Amino acid sequence: MDVFYQPIVDLPARSLVRAEALCRFPASAGLKTPSDYVRYAEEQGLVQVLTDEVLAQALGFWRRLGSAAPPQLAVNLSPKNLLEFDFAERVFAALAKTGIEASRLWIDIDERLLTAHDTVSRQNIQKLVDARIHLSIDGFDPNLSPVTHLQLRALPLSELKIDRSLLVDLENDPERRAKLKAILDVAAESGLELSAKGIEDEAMVEWLTRFGFVRMQGYLVGAPLSENEFQAWLAQKRPSTVA
Repeated sequence: MDVFYQPIVDLPARSLVRAEALCRFPASAGLKTPSDYVRYAEEQGLVQVLTDEVLAQALGFWRRLGSAAPPQLAVNLSPKNLLEFDFAERVFAALAKTGIEASRLWIDIDERLLTAHDTVSRQNIQKLVDARIHLSIDGFDPNLSPVTHLQLRALPLSELKIDRSLLVDLENDPERRAKLKAILDVAAESGLELSAKGIEDEAMVEWLTRFGFVRMQGYLVGAPLSENEFQAWLAQKRPSTVA
C-alpha cells in the first residue's frame, strides 16, 4: 500500500493549508475515490490495519517534512473505526510517536458517521474532539432525512466536504443549485465550514467563492502525489499561492 498526498488550499487566497492522505493498493484497480478505498478495506476486513498504517505513514511523513509541511493533515477513516474500543487511544499514540500536534489532524469520515448511535462510537468521537482533532463529513447527501440533518447538528463536526458532482453546471442546472443551497443551509445552521473536492476549472471556483466555500482541492490545485512528488511540489509552489 502506498500513501499519496493531495494539496488543499483556502479561499479566496489559495494558500496551502492542508493535504489529504490517500491510500493506493496495487490490486485495487477501478477504485477512484477515498470512499471507494474505505469500502474496499471494509470488504476485505482490513479497516483497522489500514487505518493504523495510513496514520503511521502520513504522520511520519509530516514529521520528516518539518517546517515545510502544510499546517494540517487529513486522513480518511471508516465509521467502523469508531466501533473499536481503543481507536482514539491508537490515534493519540500515533500522534505522540511522531510529535505532531493533535490540532493539525483532520479526520474525514463519510456520511455513515451520521448514523453512529452506539456508545463506543460516541465516546471515540468525544475523545478525539476533546484532544482538538477535527472531524469532517466527506460527502453529504442533501436528500438525507430531516432526522439525519438533526444528527449532523448534534455531532461536534468542523467541516462538510462537497463533491464536484454537486458543483458542475450550476449556472444551467437549477435543481443542482437547489441541492447545493440545501447543503449550505444545513452547514450554516450547524456552524460548519464548507470545503469542495474535485475542482478542475476556474469557472467552478467562482461558484465556490459566491457560495462561501473556504477550502478546495482537485486537479486545479494539484493531483494526489507520492512523497517525493509532494516534496517537489512544495518546493516549486512555495512561498507563492497555489494555482
